[in-house]
Amino acid sequence: MSATDLRIAFVTGTLQLGGSTTFLCNLAGELIRRGVGCRVYCGDKLHPLARDFEQRRIPISLHDHERSIFEDRLYAVLHELSDYRPNVIVATLAEFAFEALRYLPCDVLRIAMVQSDDPLVYRTVEKYAGCMDEIVGVSAVIVRRLEEIAAFREVPKHYLPYGVTIPEQTASRAAAGKPLRILYLGRINNEQKRVHLFPKIVASLEKARLPFHWTIVGDGPDRVALERKMKSSASGRRVEFIGTVNYSDVARVLDMHDIFILVSDYEGLPLSLLEAMGHGLVPVVSDLESGIREVVDEHNGMLVPVDDVDGYARAIVHLNENRKELLAKSAAARERVRREFSVEATADRWLRVLEAAARPVQWPREFHVRGVLIDPQQWKYALPVRSLRRFLKKILGHSGQGRNVSASSRIHRGAR
Repeated sequence: MSATDLRIAFVTGTLQLGGSTTFLCNLAGELIRRGVGCRVYCGDKLHPLARDFEQRRIPISLHDHERSIFEDRLYAVLHELSDYRPNVIVATLAEFAFEALRYLPCDVLRIAMVQSDDPLVYRTVEKYAGCMDEIVGVSAVIVRRLEEIAAFREVPKHYLPYGVTIPEQTASRAAAGKPLRILYLGRINNEQKRVHLFPKIVASLEKARLPFHWTIVGDGPDRVALERKMKSSASGRRVEFIGTVNYSDVARVLDMHDIFILVSDYEGLPLSLLEAMGHGLVPVVSDLESGIREVVDEHNGMLVPVDDVDGYARAIVHLNENRKELLAKSAAARERVRREFSVEATADRWLRVLEAAARPVQWPREFHVRGVLIDPQQWKYALPVRSLRRFLKKILGHSGQGRNVSASSRIHRGAR
């Protein structure tokens, strides 16, 4: 099947800020630019990158998670898919997307994505192994772990890393005698991203009398507490929170910094890391097996053992004292991403997989949505209880499905 014959539907549980949403924006936008039919279907109504998706002409279907129950939203998406008649479905994030795979006609190419190297993710996706034709990992480590899971023994696996836009030129880096400009770009939460370590790193940098300007871009549940703890009154040492920015403005923010910091204790493949390196920022990041080591090495960044909290400050101090090394790493970082992780390269990889496996499809008009496969409390999906949940959801806006958006999203955490 040729690329122009493809009709691709990406299904996700949420489009909250994160690498998984940016991935959809990048990949679907590039495929549409090439004339490939693409649409995105989401199980909630959150869409902070709406303007960016609109600029790339990506059709989006959103559903009100605050006033409709899980089954009704899934039923609506299935009917929208039947109207669109795709021959490829990619389940990208959260149980909502994987549940959709259970109801698709057998001719549809059903692909599941794994975007985080996390035991919870593997356990969840494993439950849906019988509902997928192929599975994608965004890091080589994820693919290797999938190979070790018996449920996926017969499922074809693909390593399809993220891709980012590479600027033709980047701003000058780390002018001699100027304070280093440090950037964190991502979700502000302690779980996974470990932002609670930032005040300790600031204290170590102040102790070393290092001048710096640290910018934190993003939002999350731990922002208020972090902002209170990271205030710095030392001369020449500035910490700034600027909240979320439009994706179209990320390039401008990246060009204003020298170092990208990430202190996570697990990841899949951090898309923000690729973006930063593509703009020439030198990464100071946790030495994680999945994603990080596949991109960062001694030539283009600084890898810090996960448990060595003081190591992040030592790495920054080292780069400050060795500006020529910082510039060399900056050039190497940009070249690594340009060569292997551009959005064009990612689209090429996806098309090779899809063109080889997609086929014509006959779509049904009716679907019988059952209870969520991985939910042990199947009683609440019985028709009388479902009707009560539906009533409560519409009147009170409470979650009647037993799994709120944040808990569901944890199944597939974003990469940013």
